[in-house]
Amino acid sequence: MRHHELLEKIQKWKKEGYSVDELARIIVSTFKSKETMFVVFISLLILFSGSLGGILVYADVYDEVQSRIVEVLCLSCIKLDPKTQLDFTFETANGQPYSNFVLAGLTRGPVFLAFREDVCTACDIMEPITQEIFSVEYEKEDAVYKIVPFDNANITFIHINIDHTSKEKRDSLFIYDKDHIKGVPMFTIITLGYDRGFIKPYYTTAYGTLGLDKDEDRKELLTNVILDAIELYNENRPGYRPQ
Repeated sequence: MRHHELLEKIQKWKKEGYSVDELARIIVSTFKSKETMFVVFISLLILFSGSLGGILVYADVYDEVQSRIVEVLCLSCIKLDPKTQLDFTFETANGQPYSNFVLAGLTRGPVFLAFREDVCTACDIMEPITQEIFSVEYEKEDAVYKIVPFDNANITFIHINIDHTSKEKRDSLFIYDKDHIKGVPMFTIITLGYDRGFIKPYYTTAYGTLGLDKDEDRKELLTNVILDAIELYNENRPGYRPQ
């Protein structure tokens, strides 16, 4: 896309009155090259520099976009498919408490979180697999919160597109990013475990296309982890006392 075409797009967005969050979302999803984004930012500064308020809007958009493109990577875009150990742990990745929406789901059964972003080839590969496992259908932009019967248990399935969600859900990615990959797709399953006399939330996280080449192998791996989580939940649920 040529620079004059970029300028025309930005002028159109400005006239349509987009908010800071909407501008940031459009820029991130439309322009994946950092060099192109730099041109966009310069154009925004020129357009909004007529007033102090305009400059502040520019600064807010810049900060919002930076937080979106720096914090979370598309693993397939950088040719990275982490091979991680699917071991369960009690401690969250950043020391923050478990999310309220996860704790609410744990009163019914294990919780499965599927994180993605708009432009992500590996996310597009994995999404049909998770949809098949849980017998759910949705578009990639959709927020999904559904209780799914699975092997005589109730799984709370939550699909989170970090480009189209609340701050709480976007930030939750870093709570469960067990191996500090900071990338999507990311899959977390939270169950219950026994820890020194207490029953507590217990989770594991997988990334990318799971280090596997075939869809049937990816499906089998995720299914086995879910079954392990159900077994752990059933063993520990009688002693669980939600805080």
